[in-house]
Amino acid sequence: MTIASEEVLTRYARRNFWLNVLDGSAFTFGISLVSRFTVLPLIVERLTDARWVQGLIPAIFFAGWLLPGLLTAPLIAAQPRRKPWVLLATIGERLPFLIMGILLLTLPDLPASTLLIIVLTLYAIFATSAGLTSIAWQDLIARVIPAQRWGVFFGLQAGLGGLLGIGGGAIAAAILAQQPFPQSAGILALICFGAMVVSYIFLALTVEPAQTPVPARPFHVFLRGLGPLLRSNVAFRRYLFCRAAIALGLTGHSFLTAAVLERFQLPAAEIGLFTGVMLAAQAVGNIGLGALADRWGHKQVLALAATMGMAALILALLAPTSSWFYFIFALVGAAQAGYQLSGFTLVFAFSPPEERTTYIGVANLALAPVAALGPIVVGVLATFTGYGVIFALLAVIGLIGVGILHRQVAAPVRAGQASMA
Repeated sequence: MTIASEEVLTRYARRNFWLNVLDGSAFTFGISLVSRFTVLPLIVERLTDARWVQGLIPAIFFAGWLLPGLLTAPLIAAQPRRKPWVLLATIGERLPFLIMGILLLTLPDLPASTLLIIVLTLYAIFATSAGLTSIAWQDLIARVIPAQRWGVFFGLQAGLGGLLGIGGGAIAAAILAQQPFPQSAGILALICFGAMVVSYIFLALTVEPAQTPVPARPFHVFLRGLGPLLRSNVAFRRYLFCRAAIALGLTGHSFLTAAVLERFQLPAAEIGLFTGVMLAAQAVGNIGLGALADRWGHKQVLALAATMGMAALILALLAPTSSWFYFIFALVGAAQAGYQLSGFTLVFAFSPPEERTTYIGVANLALAPVAALGPIVVGVLATFTGYGVIFALLAVIGLIGVGILHRQVAAPVRAGQASMA
């Protein structure tokens, strides 16, 4: 980084911090209205009773989020700035919800199978665009936000979004209760798009000076370098294994809404209330765990969050009444908060700044098979075993990942304590 770039980043550090907090908060609020944990499973449940289709929601999300980044990493690294790429690619994250809202409102009488294909296709476009954006956005944040404030930044960003999402949950509950389906889902999608437009404005105002790019590498050269990277960084390799096990365990959260709907026959409005509870816990979790991670360590916070996530699955297995699911979704919100903020930050901390895009790409590639295929396999198994067996199995897998993370992964110095836990 040149002295001029450092001076610009220092001058605009406060502005960039708060602009990106507001960007992420508005985006989080918007996407909460079509949450992949509550509202999208409700939409799918209303359109088909096939359990395996529920598994497509997380599969589409993670395949889109993780796989395109591997292809874009060497291209992004060769650019002096990240913001232009982000501003272009993220348009595809936002437009699908405008189209979804218009179609669900104007063509509600289409066959259920057609509506299902439309919703899942638009969601796939959103997820793929998110994947094309993800590495550039993560590296942009790592560039414009000082390293010692990463935990606070991610905590505030998602935490404020979660607080806004509490109101969003109330809005979702009211709309789902008062409007017929699928028009209710269409209204939620349009509000989501509106919030994402606001988010885009904040993002566009971020100041990012040009920095010296990494020389462009052909894709096959980039791929050849991944193996040596993993062999030389044992702690990072172990971390990826543990995170993959935890991620597989957390896929169970995507089936909680379908499970509670099937078991207790709840009205749609109650799913909106679950969304509000989950987002409230996510807000508190992001703010609290983000501050805690900067002091205690991101490795420890990741282990704590994963443990809460597995506890949610065990309680869903044991719950005698639907009222338990308010606490269960609170655990889901806190667990997802800690998993996201510390999962991102640990990858940043393991990587030298000049190789950050490569490390993010490797992390995405390592998670992709589990995150993309795991939910489909889980959904198929649920067809034969029911959700209870699935929740128990995933909880065991996730806790194994937590145990190995605790005992065998040394936390990188930049993410907290360097000593072996």
